Amino acid sequence: MPSLDMTVAGTASQPGGEDSINVAFRDVPRALWCILGCFALLYTANYHAVARNSRRHVFWSVVTLMAVVFSHFYAKIDCRPWLALRNCAFSCCFMKCLDMLFRRFQNTTLTWKLPTPSSTPPPLYQQAFWMTLELRYEHFTPNPVRIPVPAPFHEPTQWLYHLLVYAIITFGPLPQDLSIVKAVKLLLQIYIIWTAMHLPLRLLDTAPFFAPLYTADSLVKFWNGTVWHVAFQSPCRSVAMVPVQTLLTGLGTSRSLARGAGVIAAFALMGVFHAYIGWAVMRDSVYGWGVVVGFFVMNGIATVLESVLWGRRRSWVRAVLAWGFEIALASWAMSGVEFPRELWRVHDPLFCHISVL
Repeated sequence: MPSLDMTVAGTASQPGGEDSINVAFRDVPRALWCILGCFALLYTANYHAVARNSRRHVFWSVVTLMAVVFSHFYAKIDCRPWLALRNCAFSCCFMKCLDMLFRRFQNTTLTWKLPTPSSTPPPLYQQAFWMTLELRYEHFTPNPVRIPVPAPFHEPTQWLYHLLVYAIITFGPLPQDLSIVKAVKLLLQIYIIWTAMHLPLRLLDTAPFFAPLYTADSLVKFWNGTVWHVAFQSPCRSVAMVPVQTLLTGLGTSRSLARGAGVIAAFALMGVFHAYIGWAVMRDSVYGWGVVVGFFVMNGIATVLESVLWGRRRSWVRAVLAWGFEIALASWAMSGVEFPRELWRVHDPLFCHISVL
């Protein structure tokens, strides 16, 4: 597989003649300390959030946001796989901080969920820890992430089923360079990797991240948390959906139109989130950002239109149209970034150069 020796958007400099392993780990310690420092500041902000200390919460939130922005320039990484992980960590910290800050202004702050009215909540430092750690805030109420209860299924078995389908596509006769094959494989890879990480770490009462992908019979069902994960639904609602919906409603726009615009705004924010993470593997940063953000915005528009046209009706026609649209759109989006055939596949001696073919 040929390595890429061109300068890639988001890297600190163009890789030269250095050993790739040295390049890979040279910048990791400093970047790791920056990431841990940002999350420590986020924990401090969350501690004051659960303590209901509004002024300190706002102060430490601003400090956290500034630290993330500053660390983006200080913790530079030449190795593209590490760069994508760094971007993911920073963007998660940034989004979680904005989420709680916006909820403070919207008077929708979260409180610890008590199993019974007579139960005693854990100490504040533990509450702040879980608020910092959890993506869907399962231990808090009112829970901002609406996770519909999926039909009973055995998650490890479903994971094996999806892994088997992925293996058949990968090692079967299908041309691996086709965009549609790459798109389906990427969908399965995300499911396989996230589920594999979530299974041993989640608590017994925590809802699965995904339902079986084949159960999606509409775009609404795919994106509303019934099938696909909604790990970042909370900041999408508080930072994008609620402000846009509130603004348009205040301007006299109908509730249905304002809600639809809010949903599209939430998808747009998620597009920016993914584009920033994928910045490290973009062939052309301007085109890549447009493709990734466009993928999510068009999904948002299509989801709103589908809901308007179909409502709650279920139909095999709706399912076919939804999957056809999603696969076609994902195939187009694959042109904007240099995803390898497998997310985990990189050159062994050239660790910092992703295998594109």
